[in-house]
Amino acid sequence: MIYKHWLFGGPHFMTVIYILWVAVIALAIIILLGMSKKEEQRSRMIKLNNAILFLGSFALIFGLLGQGVGLYEAMEAIQRAHDISPAIMAGGFQVSMIAPLYGFGLLIISSIIWFVYRNILQK
Repeated sequence: MIYKHWLFGGPHFMTVIYILWVAVIALAIIILLGMSKKEEQRSRMIKLNNAILFLGSFALIFGLLGQGVGLYEAMEAIQRAHDISPAIMAGGFQVSMIAPLYGFGLLIISSIIWFVYRNILQK
């Protein structure tokens, strides 16, 4: 299913979003392991925590960019074909939502991670 979404969602945009997912998970693990260290690592952990939220936000923006590019290309194809059925239009719109949904999912996960780690790091 992930490969299918990668292929249909646009490999260029979905590859970046998948890399952002891996980066957020890696940063979350680094922060989790770094919490047991001394106080001198605290400012570094706060910066990494803020990077988690930034990467999640960037994933959503990049997904929306992918949707915009995909819809633009679809509108060009529709303009050339002149007659398109509503079912094909609905299917195309469904496919265009894949990248923004993955980006939005990452934003939700990264926001939760950021909020939890922020509260832990403030103590």
